[in-house]
Amino acid sequence: MDHYIPKRRVPVTLWSNDFRGVEGHVFLDLDPAGSQHQTVLAKLNESSRFLPAAVGPQGQIILYRKSRLLRVTAGAQVLQSDVFNRGFLPWREEEAEVWLADGTSVSGRVWMPLERPTQRISDFMNQRGWEFFVLLSGRDVQLVNSEAVVRMALSESAGAPLDSRGSRIAAPQWPDHLQFAVGLEGMA
Repeated sequence: MDHYIPKRRVPVTLWSNDFRGVEGHVFLDLDPAGSQHQTVLAKLNESSRFLPAAVGPQGQIILYRKSRLLRVTAGAQVLQSDVFNRGFLPWREEEAEVWLADGTSVSGRVWMPLERPTQRISDFMNQRGWEFFVLLSGRDVQLVNSEAVVRMALSESAGAPLDSRGSRIAAPQWPDHLQFAVGLEGMA
């Protein structure tokens, strides 16, 4: 017996360590009032463990474990508002290059809603837990699993040079232990 619940089908591509670039459709909830429909990001960040997707020419339903997905991209014709909702709260974008568990890297701008004006990207990433986040890469919107991120290179710097060549504070000068040893031998 089929259990049909009205949903919107949104074309996506799924990436995992187990497969590369599987095209399919995810099902997003319709808002009965018609004012705010579910986004792909909200669907990925639901507490359910599996993401149902229709795959192949017959639209076979496959359940994908969300924790095994590395990233998800929406089809070219999908509106950005169907992928994620910027809303009315303050947000910021930070340039970054993200390396994933499968060895791929994606460059772009990490979109992050701000919980406070001084929020850094490290704060944002540490709060994600198992959630997906938005990486704007050119015209593409990548929804990246934060648990799949191996490292992230940021365009921001520490604010001051970390090496002694560019620093205004001189590095401590330690005596050369060989000179000290030679000096003692000459005194004997």
